[in-house]
Amino acid sequence: MRSRGFTLLEVMLVLIILVAVFFPLLQMFSSGLLVSTEVKNSNTAVMLAQQKMEEIRNTAFASINNETRTIISSYPAYSREVKVSWPQANLADVQVIVYWATNEGGWPSVSIETLISNF
Repeated sequence: MRSRGFTLLEVMLVLIILVAVFFPLLQMFSSGLLVSTEVKNSNTAVMLAQQKMEEIRNTAFASINNETRTIISSYPAYSREVKVSWPQANLADVQVIVYWATNEGGWPSVSIETLISNF
């Protein structure tokens, strides 16, 4: 007489195959979420740096100065500093650096730099 159903061996093999497929997929999704968060943070930092650079470009040349690292009020996880040097008369080398806090306690950063002339 034939019985209908699965043997214990068949059930165990299916479970092993499912586990072998499921855990790598789960790891891919969690890695994707981590990378997605990192990309979001760096994109926000670039946007904040560009915003500050545009603000500097729209100010008078004589008003361009260094700014110490301060927290950005609308983005409390981010801080920004401005470094200005004058390689020549009537030429300012402006660098805007934006830092952000990570869950691990680090402070990665993004910087943009441009030259502004006074003619």
